[in-house]
Amino acid sequence: MGAFACARTLAGSGRDEDAVRAYEAHARGVKDFVKAYRADEDSAWTSEAWYVAVDDARALAQRADEALKRGGEKPSKLADAGSTLMLVYRAVSQTSTAEKKAPQLHVVNNLFKVYFKLNALHLCKNLINAVNLPTFLPFDSFPKSEKVTYNFYVGRLAVFEDAYERAAEHLEYAFAHCHAQSARNVRLILQYLIPVKLILGTLPSRKLLEKYELREFVDVVEAMRRGDARTLDAALSDGESTFIKQGTYLILEKLRMSVYRTLFKKVHAIHGETADAAKANQVSLAKFQTALAWCGADDVDLDEVECIVANLIFRKFIKGYISHKNRVLVLSKADPFPSLQSVFAD
Repeated sequence: MGAFACARTLAGSGRDEDAVRAYEAHARGVKDFVKAYRADEDSAWTSEAWYVAVDDARALAQRADEALKRGGEKPSKLADAGSTLMLVYRAVSQTSTAEKKAPQLHVVNNLFKVYFKLNALHLCKNLINAVNLPTFLPFDSFPKSEKVTYNFYVGRLAVFEDAYERAAEHLEYAFAHCHAQSARNVRLILQYLIPVKLILGTLPSRKLLEKYELREFVDVVEAMRRGDARTLDAALSDGESTFIKQGTYLILEKLRMSVYRTLFKKVHAIHGETADAAKANQVSLAKFQTALAWCGADDVDLDEVECIVANLIFRKFIKGYISHKNRVLVLSKADPFPSLQSVFAD
C-alpha cells in the first residue's frame, strides 16, 4: 500500500512532473493490490477499497495527461489506466465469492468514462457483453447510482449507433432513477435524451427546458412543432458549439427531414379541407414550395422541392409517389405520414 501513499503525496505537490509520477505510483499500487486480491479468497473485506482505487486511477491518469500536454508530450496515461482497470475488472470478476464481485459495475462505469474520453467507443461493446454474462452479479443488486451511470453510458453509445429506441430506453431509465436533487446529472442525461425523443417525435415541454436550463433546445423544439426549417437552421447555428461539445449536433441535424415532414403534413391537412374528396391526397408541389417560402426558403425552385419530397419518400417519412409530369405528390390513403418512431425504429 506504500505505492498508494506515495501517489497521494506526489499528487499533492501540484508540479506537472509529479502528476505523471503520481499516476505511475498509483498504477503500481493497483497491480500489487490485484495480485493480493486474487491470491487471498478471504479478502472480500477489502473490496470496498477498489471503489477509491479505481476512481483515483482515472482521475490521476487524466491529470497526468494534462501535464504531459502542457509539456509538449503525447498523453498516454489515460489509455494505460484503461488497461489497468481491465486488470481490476478481471480480479473482481474471476472469483466465486459474490462479495468480492461487488465492485464490478463501478469498474465497468469507470471504463466507460475512460473509453468515452479517449473516443474508443468500440471497446464499450465488450463492457456491455460482460455485464450481460451469467457470471456478472444480478444488475438489480447494485446501488441505484451505479445503475443510473451504466444506463446513461449505454444510452449514449446507442445514440452514436443510431439505435434511437434503445437509446431512449436506457436514457429514460437514467432520467427516471437519477436523484431528483442531482440537477447537474439530470441535465446531463437530458442533453442526450431530448435529441433522442425529438428524433422519435416526442417534444419536451417548455417547463422542463426552463427547469433544467436547457434553453439551447427551445428553438429546436419550436422548429419541430411548427415545421419551420429556417428556425431549425438558426437554432443549430446559434447552438453549434454547445451541441458539438455535447456530441449531439449530428443527431439534431437529422431533424431537418422531420421538420419538412411536419410542414408538408400541415400543407396536406389544409389542402384536404379545400380539395375534392377524390383529390384530397393529390397535393401540388407548388403548395409545398409556397410553404417553404413562408418559412424563409424563398429561393427553392420546384425541382428542389421535388428532390426534398423524393428524399422524404425514400427515407419513409412519407408514403406516396411523385407524378413528375403533373408536379404532384400522390399520398397514400393509408397512413401517409408514418410516425417518426416507426421511421427510426431500430
